[in-house]
Amino acid sequence: MYSSSDLKKYDFFKEALKANKIEYILDTLTGVINRKFMLEYVKHLIDFNVPFRLAIMDLDDFKLINDKYGHFTGDIILESVASNLVNYVNDKGLVGRFGGDEFVLVLFDLNDYKLIHKFYCGMLKPETKLLRSYYKINEEQSIFITATIGCAAFPDDAKNFDELFLMSDKTLYRGKAKGRNCFIIYVHEKHKDFQIQKIHNDDEATIIFNINSKFDELIPLNQKLLELSSYIKNNLNLDNIFYIDSNSNLYDIDDFKLLKKNTDLSSLKFNNELYRYDYKGDVERSPIGDDIKNYEIASLLITRIKVKDEIKGYIMYALKRTAKIWQNNEIATLMFLAKTISLEIK
Repeated sequence: MYSSSDLKKYDFFKEALKANKIEYILDTLTGVINRKFMLEYVKHLIDFNVPFRLAIMDLDDFKLINDKYGHFTGDIILESVASNLVNYVNDKGLVGRFGGDEFVLVLFDLNDYKLIHKFYCGMLKPETKLLRSYYKINEEQSIFITATIGCAAFPDDAKNFDELFLMSDKTLYRGKAKGRNCFIIYVHEKHKDFQIQKIHNDDEATIIFNINSKFDELIPLNQKLLELSSYIKNNLNLDNIFYIDSNSNLYDIDDFKLLKKNTDLSSLKFNNELYRYDYKGDVERSPIGDDIKNYEIASLLITRIKVKDEIKGYIMYALKRTAKIWQNNEIATLMFLAKTISLEIK
């Protein structure tokens, strides 16, 4: 990917190439700078007090791609993402691979918040074909790729190597905690007290077990959903859960506030009992768009609540992030929740 002429533009790599062949500097799979030399380069910049921004980018749910399609396909995706990343970064900095599905970017002349925000927004635009984009793996299949990015600046946010990586890690984990598919720029006032923890969510079986346990309690249906709301949202990284009851009343189950009466979703064409809205514009034009416009929802996953083939309502998972890839555990828990509600109201 990178050539000797590309790297010789930077004094550090100009010197490094005098003592090392380029293949010792580049990652063998992707052709970007390998972990060893990227870390040395970051230390070099700090030692010489050169202002820059460090970004760590982690591809979302990449293990699922390897598990479903195999590591050969995973490698194709990594190579393609790396190539597109290098093209996008261009002369603004350099791209390295930390290993696995994690990349690191060293960026120059982007320390102003507005400039770096615009830079990351550009990475997420469909026309850039980098993130929130489909990557072709064969003539018939493409995979939708998203990533989470965390970044911090030297010397504005951190004064040394360890601090810089800590701040970048903080923002990366903050992005993951918010549900991935986003970028977080370190802002001291917002992130100074954020503690990095291992993000651990209950697995699908545990979530279903806990839903079932709550429905075994002798309390009203609305109370059950109200008490489950935070638990489901936190484990699946959702922003909202909406519920339409058998009287066509639309609720946000966080507080069971009535949003609208006589909500009609009969025009939706369900596929395998599911309906998806993947973009904000589609949500706004949907039958419930006006009723949830204050929530700024960009992605919806909807299923019907049925009793003996009669529709008795709907349950919806909602996100403010666009172009969501709804995962199997999210679909499974939503379908189970709908089925459990149907048994309650039959």
